[in-house]
Amino acid sequence: MKNPYAPGFWCAIAALVLLSATYFYGVMLAHQLDKALLFLDSASAMIGVLSIAVVAWASLQGQRIKKKQLEQGKTLVQIWDTKVALRRVETVFDRYFWGSYWQPGRTFQEVMGELTGTPLEKSLEALKVQCRALDQQVTGEGWHWLNNARELADVATAMARERYQLDVCDPRFDSPDGTVINRDFEVLVYTWTARLKSFDHQLDEMETEYS
Repeated sequence: MKNPYAPGFWCAIAALVLLSATYFYGVMLAHQLDKALLFLDSASAMIGVLSIAVVAWASLQGQRIKKKQLEQGKTLVQIWDTKVALRRVETVFDRYFWGSYWQPGRTFQEVMGELTGTPLEKSLEALKVQCRALDQQVTGEGWHWLNNARELADVATAMARERYQLDVCDPRFDSPDGTVINRDFEVLVYTWTARLKSFDHQLDEMETEYS
């Protein structure tokens, strides 16, 4: 990677050398060779010291830039891993509630409206772990991403319990054609969708920020 401070450094050195040469030539024309040589020695020493100082400063700035880029890379990896975990939750959620939920082979916990031991619970726990890692990578953000994952888990748990109530309670026929409508469950479905989209949108914004 090219040092962004190199052009300024070489311009400053060139200007200093030019001024020194002009002064040295002026002193020589005045027939004061001893003073000219003394000035030349002093100017050379000053140029050397300035060169060392500028090189050290530029090296320090370069190390800071590399460190910042490395941290940005690590953050991007954490963001991508979080997106993968979120997609996994979304896929398992759809299968759990709209796919195999009503099929035989459900565990006792599933029948009783619990997520314990289910693939959905495992995917939500994996998302929490990944969000905790993302929060630790992004300093100063608190537990923002972990709280997002916990909110999703709370909604999923509430939906499982509401689904259990639909299983054991008498259906409520609220529509003219006899379709069962459960308003609480509809609200939970809407809440899940909204939070999932918000979670995904926040990750996209953060990815853009660190790209």
